[in-house]
Amino acid sequence: MPVRTRRQRAADAAIEVIAEQGMRGLTHRAVDARAGLPPGSTSSCFRTRLALLDGVLKRMLELDEASLVQLPADAWSSREQVTATLVGLLEHWLGPARARTRARMELYLDAAGSTLLRTELDTASERFLRLAADGMRAVGVPDAGNAARMLVAQLDGVLFDALARSSPAADGGAWLRYAAETIMRGAPPTDHERERGRG
Repeated sequence: MPVRTRRQRAADAAIEVIAEQGMRGLTHRAVDARAGLPPGSTSSCFRTRLALLDGVLKRMLELDEASLVQLPADAWSSREQVTATLVGLLEHWLGPARARTRARMELYLDAAGSTLLRTELDTASERFLRLAADGMRAVGVPDAGNAARMLVAQLDGVLFDALARSSPAADGGAWLRYAAETIMRGAPPTDHERERGRG
């Protein structure tokens, strides 16, 4: 595992603070304590609260990119493979990346009443939307852009349900597979499926 810089350690700790305590709990002092850094370390990296939040968003985007580049080359090769990809992503977002997922939701709710972080959040969202649209297009789903937006909205719903109520991990992932299969069944038929239906 690569050695993290002090800036990365502070940003990672800030993500955990937001996930555990919400936006109100985010202070430079709380991040120092969470990261095990000497007092004043976080403020030397991020002078203001807004700078700290900007650092959190950039770190989340960096970690998201690292996760997405690890997807297999055939992740979007068929409806069945897309389902498997979605299951893997959900398991990751609710497992190793659970704090990041919760923090992201807190950030979106906080940004709803402010434009300060909206641009950065939209940039982070667009990356996955483009990837999803490319995937929908690759398997022949018409109107791939809107299909991808609906896909992301449904995934967000599954994630919110898991975080706000109870984790589906307790049943061995069966719920996540059911959710992914249901989402994909609701996706428009691909060109190949329409052609097959005419045959």
